[in-house]
Amino acid sequence: MTTKQQWQSGLLAITMSISGLAAARATVVTPAPFDDAARAWTLPELVDEALRRNPRTTQAWQQANALAAQLGVQRALDYPTISVGAEAGGSHVTQPAADGRHTSNQLFIGPTVQLQYLLLDFGARRAAQEQARFNLLSQDFNFNQTLQTVTLGVMNGYYNLDGAQVRLQNAETALALAEAVHQQTLIKARAGLATSTDLAQARQQVEQCRYQLEGARGEVSTARVALATSLGIPGNAPLQIASPTNLPSLELLSVQVDQLIDLAFRQRPELAAKYNAWRAQLAAVDLAEAKRWPALNLNVGLQRDYYATDAAAPNGVDHRDNASAVLAFSFDLFDGGSQAYQVTSAKALAAAAKAELLAGQLGVIAEVVTNYVTFKTAAQQVDAAQALLAASQNSFDSANLSYRHGLKNMIDVLAAQNNLATARAALATARTGLCNASAGLANATGSLLVDGAKVATAGPPPAGAEQ
Repeated sequence: MTTKQQWQSGLLAITMSISGLAAARATVVTPAPFDDAARAWTLPELVDEALRRNPRTTQAWQQANALAAQLGVQRALDYPTISVGAEAGGSHVTQPAADGRHTSNQLFIGPTVQLQYLLLDFGARRAAQEQARFNLLSQDFNFNQTLQTVTLGVMNGYYNLDGAQVRLQNAETALALAEAVHQQTLIKARAGLATSTDLAQARQQVEQCRYQLEGARGEVSTARVALATSLGIPGNAPLQIASPTNLPSLELLSVQVDQLIDLAFRQRPELAAKYNAWRAQLAAVDLAEAKRWPALNLNVGLQRDYYATDAAAPNGVDHRDNASAVLAFSFDLFDGGSQAYQVTSAKALAAAAKAELLAGQLGVIAEVVTNYVTFKTAAQQVDAAQALLAASQNSFDSANLSYRHGLKNMIDVLAAQNNLATARAALATARTGLCNASAGLANATGSLLVDGAKVATAGPPPAGAEQ
């Protein structure tokens, strides 16, 4: 199995539906309410729903559509503009004549056809098209990045909710255990084998566990609201999740971090978007340079005027035709330095875009390394938490057994019980951290969905976005 295959099958043990990517482009239909309170949603189902419902995917897709239309506007300039119109009016003229004053009335209507075509602009049109095309490609990759960002938010929300539910179960278990110890203490107190202090301490532990249980319930509610928000649904919607079946694979730890950085450079939509934004700014420089040169336009006009006068043709209506063709040359001899400033501004923005690309590359390297270390640390914490839980369970069982036989006091039992509850919470937190770390590393390398190559072209781009 290749490194890339290990990355895709090991770290991302989730099969995301490609239909969700296509559904993210559905922007007019409002999804059905999230009203199935009895359904336990799996992570792939939640991601699919988020890509359908989250407004951020709709926003990014519509922005790409707008830029696709702007590219169409620029490409339309390759063709002539033909316009039709009509003029209608009338006149009443009175003037002196030898036999008195002469009056004439005239009515006219004249349809017109005009053609305008830019013959020469020294590459301004082509540069404007390139700028629009690279802007569109940049937004396409931003759309893909939005899909990954939304997916990451859902995964983090899902894992956080699952971890909160596990901690809630642990709190319930701890309360039941504290109540059992309290009952044991009551029995021993009746037999004269436990003091009132032991009884008070056992009761205090019950109340402490009950307090922690209420906090765990609040944590679950908060995590559920966060997950609902990442899905694009109201925070008060009923939402139940199915627990993950297994933890992420640790095969990725055998991959060198340099390989992951190379993978991120190939697959991160954010870097591709910054690269195309830089190319768009370079095209803007060419456009500003081209506008400093002359432009040559061809204007062709056809017009026919129908008119009726008092002294017209026998049927009272006559017409005249006008045709014209003009070559128009324009060149700005002096503009106060406006065009020169535009060129300077475009070059500065291109340099800034290049710097933004370089900064993005450095940021990606930092993200990959940081998330790799976080993932490795989380994996080690899970192992340590599992060992801690096993040791804490043995310690509590031994202390409880010894307490029943009078070999340990209540302080020992309560300390062992607290250690056991802490170990259970640590394991739940470590598992949540491992899942979130795996999703974070996947996002850092641009491989958060099924296949990195598919993510780079998530959904067909708008018309005109071909590379």
